[in-house]
Amino acid sequence: MGENLFTEDKINSICEQVEDIDALEELRLNLKKRRFHFVLTALAVIMVVVAVLMSFHLGALAVALTIVLPVVGLILFYVFYVESISAELHNRFQENIIRRYLSALLPDSEYDPAKHHDIGIYTHSLLYTTCVDRYNGSNYVTGKLDKTALSFSFLHTEYKTETHTKNGTKTSWHTIFKGVFMQADSNKNFAGQTLILPDTAEKYLGGFGKWLQKTAGGVVGKMVYMENVKFEKEFVVYSTDPVEARYLLTPKIQEQILAMKHFLKKDLRLSFVDNAIYIAISRENIFKLNVSQSFKKPETLRYYMRDLIELLTLVHLLDLNIRIWGRE
Repeated sequence: MGENLFTEDKINSICEQVEDIDALEELRLNLKKRRFHFVLTALAVIMVVVAVLMSFHLGALAVALTIVLPVVGLILFYVFYVESISAELHNRFQENIIRRYLSALLPDSEYDPAKHHDIGIYTHSLLYTTCVDRYNGSNYVTGKLDKTALSFSFLHTEYKTETHTKNGTKTSWHTIFKGVFMQADSNKNFAGQTLILPDTAEKYLGGFGKWLQKTAGGVVGKMVYMENVKFEKEFVVYSTDPVEARYLLTPKIQEQILAMKHFLKKDLRLSFVDNAIYIAISRENIFKLNVSQSFKKPETLRYYMRDLIELLTLVHLLDLNIRIWGRE
């Protein structure tokens, strides 16, 4: 899917120009070695603690100290011996590789690995309406692909449930959305609100599911039927303005959304709200470091570019850069 947007020669050229690969590889190997040392140390400490507890008749305080002190020591050992170099490797990885890729594929972009979209933007998209009790994220990127302003980040939203038992209140956390959230400028003006959601009801319940969706209504407006049969099987469309929804979701755009869905093989949602397009893709975190992979392998450097290429290609597939939509 990315080949239509970025050539193989360009991808290879960007990978070849990543700086300080030797230093990154040395840090990676050092981290693996220190993790191995920590595991061996932890196992040795556990064996000693078990041997002491089995060999001596200790009082309650002595037993507690025999367990707590080694645990505290292992935690401190991990923080200073392992986590310190892990943090350094992650920072160097983000600076030398991720920022390099962003500057090459998304010029004038800004990247903050510790930041994410504001909850107000997430709520405004209408893609998920469950009340959020816990909200966090990372890897916030803003920039322009040709003329299209866009931003994306990893988000994880959750709600909690509380169950009262004889032992007290048990709190459980449930994921609402975990994946990449994207906001992009639209080239069409629209006054209504249009949502494209996975058609899970029809998938599992067939025609009855479709009837149930129509009867129950959606998050906003009414259900809108599309002429593309394949699109109808994968998605359900709700809009406050059915005529405008069909104007936005042209046959070509429907085909492109289907292509996105089939390529990603993930839950995909889109919305058109206030002249912006919002996209939510359920998946694991983006720009994630894999310590088991050598930085000196070309396939590793291409692997780290994959997330960015996929996200930028989604914008490309939606024709956001082709000014045929004619915003006034």
